[in-house]
Amino acid sequence: MSRQKAKGTLLESKVVNYLRARLGDSEQTIHREVLHGTKDQGDITGLRIHGQPVVLECKNYSTYTGRLKEWMQEGRTEAGNADAPYWFVVFKQKGLGLDSLSSMDNQPVLTDLKTLALIAGHGIIEGAGKTDATHVQDPVEGQ
Repeated sequence: MSRQKAKGTLLESKVVNYLRARLGDSEQTIHREVLHGTKDQGDITGLRIHGQPVVLECKNYSTYTGRLKEWMQEGRTEAGNADAPYWFVVFKQKGLGLDSLSSMDNQPVLTDLKTLALIAGHGIIEGAGKTDATHVQDPVEGQ
């Protein structure tokens, strides 16, 4: 395994352990995802917001300068592959450790304003016209 791949795997594992601990995921539904080739579905799945799936992409590089746009596009694409309305990029901040809950509390997370609006609007955002409105089906509502 390459050094960079090992760094990525380490961050993914630490993020899974952190989320399981903070969210009380004793059933371990939050997990590292297997690779799907060109149809990857994120590094971590099993997390849900408003009953809908969330995709997490993890990045562990010494610098993130010039990479954020690429990482955001990767998050969007992989969320689309997983049919998940919510996506985030978790990236390691230089100088912050990975070995405690308090250091993991402070790792940065990146998404776009649309995803934030969907979360705040409980899956519904309004636009200027019908083509701009988005509604994420609540699994309980759809029954």
